[in-house]
Amino acid sequence: MHVSVRQFHPMTHTSQLETDQTCDRFMSLFMGSERAIRAYVRSLLLSSQDVDDLMQDIGLKCWHKFDQFDPEGSALDFTRWCCVISRFEVLRFRRSKARDRLVLSDEVILLLATDAEQRLEQSEAERLALRDCLKKMPDPDRRLLLSDHTAGDSISQIASESNQKRRRLYSRVNMLRSQIADCVRETINLRGTSS
Repeated sequence: MHVSVRQFHPMTHTSQLETDQTCDRFMSLFMGSERAIRAYVRSLLLSSQDVDDLMQDIGLKCWHKFDQFDPEGSALDFTRWCCVISRFEVLRFRRSKARDRLVLSDEVILLLATDAEQRLEQSEAERLALRDCLKKMPDPDRRLLLSDHTAGDSISQIASESNQKRRRLYSRVNMLRSQIADCVRETINLRGTSS
């Protein structure tokens, strides 16, 4: 039997439209944050099977508590909020698995959680800097740089379209990678000194 997420939400005195909007906002935020939350949880657990199992519980727990999330909060605020909930879910899960031999202590879990939270902030800063640096690039350079990561595009295809040698384009990609890495570092440093 399929059960809708909407049926379990604690907000019982809201109209259907408000409930639908709340559900849509939650789903949008959670789907956008799921990769970061999964990486965070993965840094705290030994088994990827445990991560998969726990992610379902975390999603439901976040949904049940969504009315406690600041409605003005950003996507990054939501990710951080979910990571806090995830940490407690990992600790609860770990206690339930205490009979297993390969269980980390609460102190180790908290150290790993702190480290993962710091990496989450660094990853977000890098992602935003990369996005901004890519926007500054001319379209042909951006296409060439991203061709390995874009479905249906390749350096070979660009070489044949532009009548250029693939080897020359690969050299150009290496130069562009170096430039984008420098731009990301500079952008992060500038933002770090301005805050």
